[in-house]
Amino acid sequence: SYSYFIEVSMDELDWIRVIDHSQYLCRSWQKLYFPARVCRYIRIVGTHNTVNKIFHIVAFECMFTNKIFTLEKGLIVPMENVATIADCASVIEGVSRSRNALLNGDTKNYDWDSGYTCHQLGSGAIVVQLAQPYMIGSIRLLLWDCDDRSYSYYVEVSTNQQQWTMVADRTKVSCKSWQSVTFERQPASFIRIVGTHNTANEVFHCVHFECPEQQSIQKEEGREESGTTDDSLASQQLDPHALRAPSGGSLPPSPGSSSRSPNRQHQ
Repeated sequence: SYSYFIEVSMDELDWIRVIDHSQYLCRSWQKLYFPARVCRYIRIVGTHNTVNKIFHIVAFECMFTNKIFTLEKGLIVPMENVATIADCASVIEGVSRSRNALLNGDTKNYDWDSGYTCHQLGSGAIVVQLAQPYMIGSIRLLLWDCDDRSYSYYVEVSTNQQQWTMVADRTKVSCKSWQSVTFERQPASFIRIVGTHNTANEVFHCVHFECPEQQSIQKEEGREESGTTDDSLASQQLDPHALRAPSGGSLPPSPGSSSRSPNRQHQ
């Protein structure tokens, strides 16, 4: 991940800073907006690299746009979900059979063995890194819900993976299925979801993550409101031993299997 700032000029003498991400960690494609201004030169200055002392750019584009955007404290206030593979978000902590399953937008095809991301209770978390900092005030989660279990958890956000701010504390609440989390809008590059309880076993499972919450997506309204089981799916996948708590520190046999690989991003 990198930190940087961007300045523009007409004469290479007087420079105006239009983007300042020097205090944030950023990765991959950066979609940057600022009030339109006349310029001839653009200067990109890297200030930090989490791996070495060199700042690298692969591609650069600049243009004028008629697209309507909202800025707050110099950061985009997104209206659409930016926690997507297309927007270069990534799951950097958590275990899944499929890399970035949490962000692929699939909220239907999951079962006891696949389609979710998890972590052992009391150890680790599920962490999503956005490509760049945004002003975020809501998120939406789909907790694994192929049976009647409930979870407890909390959510934190950060811009640098060092200082974390808790934005939701549901450690004393029994939560099922879809979760809407709203909070005071603030800069965020990282979102950390930490499970604290599962009524079935010792693992926290999450199927889908989005931020900000997409209010218009209500395709599974009945399931969201009630948190009920998808009976047809459960009857096909149900393992009679699925609800047994695991022994020791191993992951449970269901949902998922004992053969898992950590879904971590390597910089």
